[in-house]
Amino acid sequence: MSDYDSFGGYLTRVRRWLHELDPGTSFWSEELLKDLFNANYRRRSAQLTMAYEGAFVERATRDIVAKQDRYAWPDNFERLIKLEMVYSTGRTVPLQRFERHEGPGYVSSAVTEDLYLPTYRPIGSGFLLEPTPTITVPNGLRLEYVATPPVLSAPDDKLHPDFPKSFSELLVLDTVVNALDTENMIETGNVRTVLRQRTELEMDWLRYIDNRLISKQKTIPFVGYYEDA
Repeated sequence: MSDYDSFGGYLTRVRRWLHELDPGTSFWSEELLKDLFNANYRRRSAQLTMAYEGAFVERATRDIVAKQDRYAWPDNFERLIKLEMVYSTGRTVPLQRFERHEGPGYVSSAVTEDLYLPTYRPIGSGFLLEPTPTITVPNGLRLEYVATPPVLSAPDDKLHPDFPKSFSELLVLDTVVNALDTENMIETGNVRTVLRQRTELEMDWLRYIDNRLISKQKTIPFVGYYEDA
């Protein structure tokens, strides 16, 4: 029997709610329930990333290559948290995002890594360094970014450690509701359930793209009212 907190366990819990434990005789195929569960898992994970609490954050490095200004995001990239220069001395300096719409572009005149501190701007599926480097620095760039949680497929697969297990039942119930919606749409031809689901996703989508690439937070200490002596 599948572990309670494994992918197989979640699917069993879904089928208990649906009262159809045997996939071979069920209205809902195993593949359909897997797809529905993963869709809800990624949606709820995206909601966690919008809380900016460090969930699903990973690190990656990039070599700075002489005469190369364009670099790719990691394959599982979702949102940038920080991009920084890493020097051989161990010193790190966050790079600033700068959208250059006026003035010429330049090639760096730096002859050592300590003299090179570019800005960056996102472009396509990666980012551009300005000015273009003239030196090569192994692992000279470090990214902290929100990563896409991997799709669950095998029965023993687990949720990402950053996803709160206390709310795994929410994913189960999300999947149950989606499954019942598919049955209702097929039997009645009523597409309102699909429209509702799309509206819910679109609301999350609008929140997500409101701050797509990078988030910055600043806390201002409380200051009491000024009182004249």
